[in-house]
Amino acid sequence: MFEIVGQLRCPVCSKPVEMDDKVFLDFINTIIHQKCYYQSPKHQLPIKDEGTFKKMLFKYSFFK
Repeated sequence: MFEIVGQLRCPVCSKPVEMDDKVFLDFINTIIHQKCYYQSPKHQLPIKDEGTFKKMLFKYSFFK
C-alpha cells in the first residue's frame, strides 16, 4: 500500500522513519523526526503539520 514505509529517512539523522515515530511535516513536505528538528538549525523550516508518521501517511495523498 505505502511503498515509502521503511525507505523514507530523516534528513538530519538519516535513520528510517517508522510508523509510530513522532514527526513534523514542513512547508516543503519534508518529513523530519521531531527530536531531530530541534537539533539542526538548518532544517528548521515552518511546520505544516505534526503527529505520527502513520497519521501523515493517511492524511496526505502525495504519500500514496
